[in-house]
Amino acid sequence: MDFALAPEQLLLRDSVARFAAEAARGDANGNAWKTFAELGWLAIGAPDDAGGFGGPVEVLLLMEQFGRGLVRSAYVSQAVLAGTILRAARSALLSDAIDGRRRFAVAYEEPHARYDPSQLQTWVNRDGDGWLLYGSKVRVLDPSTADAILVSARTERGIGLFVVPVTAPNVTRNAFPAEDRADVADVTFGGTRIERDALLADETEGFAILERGIDHATAALCAEALGLCEVMLETTVEYTKTRQQFGVALSSFQALQHRMAEMYIELELMRSMAYFAAGALDDPDPGARKRAISAAKAQVAKSGRFIGQQTIQLHGAIGMSEEYKIGHYFKRMTLVERLFGDRDYHLRRYVALTDTSARAEVGAVAW
Repeated sequence: MDFALAPEQLLLRDSVARFAAEAARGDANGNAWKTFAELGWLAIGAPDDAGGFGGPVEVLLLMEQFGRGLVRSAYVSQAVLAGTILRAARSALLSDAIDGRRRFAVAYEEPHARYDPSQLQTWVNRDGDGWLLYGSKVRVLDPSTADAILVSARTERGIGLFVVPVTAPNVTRNAFPAEDRADVADVTFGGTRIERDALLADETEGFAILERGIDHATAALCAEALGLCEVMLETTVEYTKTRQQFGVALSSFQALQHRMAEMYIELELMRSMAYFAAGALDDPDPGARKRAISAAKAQVAKSGRFIGQQTIQLHGAIGMSEEYKIGHYFKRMTLVERLFGDRDYHLRRYVALTDTSARAEVGAVAW
């Protein structure tokens, strides 16, 4: 398989790298959104007739550089997750999202669900020509900059997706900073009235669209983790070349050389799985797509934790200090490991999907 990048992809990667270098350790969530729109980054993956270009590989290249620069932004939650949902639902709101005129958060996870989007108790009732929305969502990403929230809720016949303005009545947001100061909130809907046209996707396709959006966001996080771990390994190698112990550089010790070789192997495993996930997103078989995403996230979580832990250990006490960047990279990697499902969740999901696929194949042969 040819992994060589096209000239346009190289230009994209380089432009994002320049932005990430300038925004390193900065907050790219506010004014930078206008820059994202002007550079066309919000249009990645959108249809050509909507001004879009590229697809999953372009998102991978962008998020890898965001990881390298430790860029804190709402790109995954609002451009990838919400954007994929709007695109799959063929919503007219997509053009506003691409232009940066409107921003959308997604609320799907509930307190009891343990990452599973199908385990939800939020529901809607008909109310004249509109709906009444009840329930609670946890860990909604980047809600403070959103104009509306895409909410999954049970209808009489299944799971639908609804567009709820943040100014709608009876919407309560309990905002709190994440461990890396990211914008997060728990959101409660206490009989929130929404209009009839708020239905984005009905029960015939709502859940499938939500799962597709989550898979795209998970693949984007795998790419971000790749960038984070690239920097952790590079910084560790450079540190061991300059830090001396017993009058010689740490890099001269064979045991530490072996340790860093193991880190490099894990990094290349992450790279392979990140590209594997990106390549699977357009698979017409939803089961194959979901298996690939879960396999990638499980491996990325395992390798990322190993690289982060070894990085901290090889740096010694300085690796845990607030003044040194390595601790911040490992903190972000730890959060990425858990967003949209931790390793245990994705291993269980992969096994369940694999067993289901195997049973279907056996049934087809028997028939």
